[in-house]
Amino acid sequence: MTRPALRLLLGVRGRVALLLLFAAIPLMMLAVVIVWQNYRMVADKALERVEIARAATEARYQTMLDGAGRALDGLAADPAIADASAAACGAALARAHALLSSRFLAIGVYAADGTPHCRSGALPDPDSWFAALRAHELTTRLGGEGQILVALPRAGAAGGAVAASLALATLVDAGSGVQTWLVDVAGNAVPLGGGRAPLPVAAVRAADPGIGTLLTVAADGRPYAFASVVLPGGARLLVTRDIGAEIDAARGVLWRRLAGLVLLLGAGLAAVALGANVALVRPIKRLSAAVQSWQPGVAFDPGPPAGMPLEVQQLARSFAQAFAALAEREHQLGLAVEQQNLLMQEIHHRVKNNLQIIASLLNLQASRIRLPEARREFASARDRIRALATLHRHLYVHGDLHTINMRSFLHELCDQLLAALGETAGGRIHLEIEAPALQISSDQAVPMALIVTEAVSNAAKYAFPDGRHGRIHVTLSTAGEEARLVIQDDGVGIPAGPAETDTGMRDGIGIHLIRGFARQLGGRLDVTQHDGTCYDLHLRLRRDRAEALAQEPPLSNSAGYAKASS
Repeated sequence: MTRPALRLLLGVRGRVALLLLFAAIPLMMLAVVIVWQNYRMVADKALERVEIARAATEARYQTMLDGAGRALDGLAADPAIADASAAACGAALARAHALLSSRFLAIGVYAADGTPHCRSGALPDPDSWFAALRAHELTTRLGGEGQILVALPRAGAAGGAVAASLALATLVDAGSGVQTWLVDVAGNAVPLGGGRAPLPVAAVRAADPGIGTLLTVAADGRPYAFASVVLPGGARLLVTRDIGAEIDAARGVLWRRLAGLVLLLGAGLAAVALGANVALVRPIKRLSAAVQSWQPGVAFDPGPPAGMPLEVQQLARSFAQAFAALAEREHQLGLAVEQQNLLMQEIHHRVKNNLQIIASLLNLQASRIRLPEARREFASARDRIRALATLHRHLYVHGDLHTINMRSFLHELCDQLLAALGETAGGRIHLEIEAPALQISSDQAVPMALIVTEAVSNAAKYAFPDGRHGRIHVTLSTAGEEARLVIQDDGVGIPAGPAETDTGMRDGIGIHLIRGFARQLGGRLDVTQHDGTCYDLHLRLRRDRAEALAQEPPLSNSAGYAKASS
């Protein structure tokens, strides 16, 4: 779904239209059901007509058989026919045939072996159908075109049967619009009334003889309704009706009514969308524009309430009250932030002063100590404390209480470290610093400051013995959210662990502190000894204090000093 379509769907007009659509679904379903029922009524009415025609034809057929049975029963019991000679039998049948000519096309009397005794009219010679007479019941079979044979066993010692041929045309109602067939037990179908036999007849012929009324499609592609029933004597009656024109008309009505419903629903949705645009969307857009144009310190003005719904007016008043409360709250927060900044500056100033006092006390105490090793330890502690004091001074002097500019801080820190060791700028140790004006979190600046303090102090103390000249290079670079701190010298290298130097015994605690600070930063530290010592630290920058506290890893014992310093 495209973005404009999604915005329209999620907007007020789209939602109102969807609500209307959901509300109209039951009515639409009811209307569709009614339309479908009207369509089905046409088909059901066609089936009903076929069923009525079948029932009427079946009743006429049953009446015809009952009359034929009574007439044949009377002929079979007439001594003038049953016991007479062939000539006398033929004369008697001719007289009876003249009286029954409206129903019988022909009449005949057959002996027990199936040979004709006497006949009046054209009757076929008996074949397999004559064997059914042994059941001593009325038997029917299709004869020639438009006729059916009816036979009744003769009682008495003579045996045999009386048979007649009945006209089928009398079974058909010419004005019913249906076509009728009669199918005997052998599967022979005879159309009644001169009709033609489409595919439904063949389908019913192979189906269940007791099938009722149903719809099907003939070989010519036309829909037909037909009914089938088994008649007395074993024959089946088929009644069909071509309902193609009626189905086509019903489908036309169905599609026209469905199209009308769709158009009606579409017009309703369009009207609702237009009304929602005038009554809701425009006032809401006007209120939204007023909210977006509001500036802090300015009273909120939603515009004239004319044309706005009551709920939108209440919403505008709520916005006005909220903006007034927000302005007051912003004023109070501004005062609180200002007071907090002043307080933090004062805290950093006092911390810096206290750290400088501690460093001065350590320096004073170191001057009274005779042991060089103890004096060096006091000096190392003094340098670390001075590094923290320098960091706190940068925090309050530059006005940002949570981040620090690493360029100015590294320059001042390294110059301070060399000065504390008695080295002057441009002397035997040349110091080079490359760092951008990078603002980083104070929680990262503290460990980095202590790493620089340890690395630069160790290089200045131990990398250039016997008055050797050298270079210390401090580089800080960034790539995206990653930072790299490299501290490298070209001195003699600094061995790990305790070692004898020209300044005394070195215990190796500095490298442990550097590694501990690196772990506190969550970075990766590589220390190499090639043409001097190189400390290569990779870390991810954390721009604010909350992020720094959330990502700070747990410290081991070797980094305890770093955690205490932070």
